[in-house]
Amino acid sequence: MESLFIILIGFAVIIFYDIICSVLSRVLNFEYVWFAFGSFIIYGIIAIYLKLQGNFVSAIIGCFIIGVFDTTVGLTIARLFKAKISDQDKELVKITPMLILQMGVIASIVGAISIIAFI
Repeated sequence: MESLFIILIGFAVIIFYDIICSVLSRVLNFEYVWFAFGSFIIYGIIAIYLKLQGNFVSAIIGCFIIGVFDTTVGLTIARLFKAKISDQDKELVKITPMLILQMGVIASIVGAISIIAFI
């Protein structure tokens, strides 16, 4: 049950982060895609908390879910808040099943590295 709560907190953090980054990218005329590094930090922190509440496998699965959420909801938020995304990058960040899978896997890898490095 604690893991579900941590994942829900992760969803809220992702939403807040994507709103802030979308607005900042537009206002400061800065490419939105450069804020991806912050998402990786969020994945790592969520992984550590999930591992502390459960086991390695459940933490990696939780990170996958967070990555999928970030890809779908996060990119939707970026579009709604008119984040600055270049025409070239719009093709890269188009929500597709492949991108969703890739980001879930990347989030899992970042989570695994964070767990190994910090726990």
